[in-house]
Amino acid sequence: MAKENKIWTIIELLKWGNEYFVEKKIESPRLTMELLLCHVLNLGRIDLYTRFEQPLNENELSSLKSCIKRKVSREPIQYIIGKTEFFGLNISLDRNVLIPRPETEFLVNFILENEKNSEEKLSVLDIGTGSGCISLALAKFLNNSYITTIDNSESAINAARKNAECNSIGNVTFQQKDIFSTEFDGNSFDIIVSNPPYIPLKEYLTLEPEVLEYEPRQALTDESDGLTFYRRFADIFGNILKSDGKFYLEIGFGQSDSIMEIFQKAGFVVEFSKDYAGIDRIAYNIVI
Repeated sequence: MAKENKIWTIIELLKWGNEYFVEKKIESPRLTMELLLCHVLNLGRIDLYTRFEQPLNENELSSLKSCIKRKVSREPIQYIIGKTEFFGLNISLDRNVLIPRPETEFLVNFILENEKNSEEKLSVLDIGTGSGCISLALAKFLNNSYITTIDNSESAINAARKNAECNSIGNVTFQQKDIFSTEFDGNSFDIIVSNPPYIPLKEYLTLEPEVLEYEPRQALTDESDGLTFYRRFADIFGNILKSDGKFYLEIGFGQSDSIMEIFQKAGFVVEFSKDYAGIDRIAYNIVI
């Protein structure tokens, strides 16, 4: 894109962008350029190919250059375009909230499969909601549910509330609370769900730049062994879950044995569900 007076069309930019991102070792180079063009031009991906001869004007090229610079600096594409899709929902994102992962979609799908036959009005607590993706998916697809969502970050709560409004979801409330100091005043829940910060500090410090330099640290690591939140959950879940209530927790690689021990000491019977890679990804309790 060095030629100042050149007229750049969509198809030329797709070709150039793919080659440039390959050179810069950017993952999925063609898709990355497609998504940046869609963002700048406010088009769908199919539109890029039905309007491939369309030239970009000066302002569009300037915006695209800015996006490309950000991507080459290893900023995640989701932050650059400001959104992602999660369970069919449009989730707006900024650097105050974690980018939803496929593992978390697996968690939501597991809950929906386990609770789909429930005819009761379910009260659900989502701890550490971030963008709100878990809460909003459950609120949309679990009939008769009402979701209480908490996070200790004001920015995250604001982001989650905005996403609820944009997706026209009303059966959810948002509260800024710290799970380590929150009192629930005797409230009890049918379901508790959480994707807590579970990456041990030693492992966190070795993560790729896209994560380490851009995503919120407090949403990824507990600054310890990755188990701090599970210990807290084991302490309080007996008081805030109904007698037949269930919890569903996303966990990290190699943590299942430690988490089993933590919850067994608190009197819970815990099992695990493996994700598509065969890794224990969800810890959930069995009601006896």
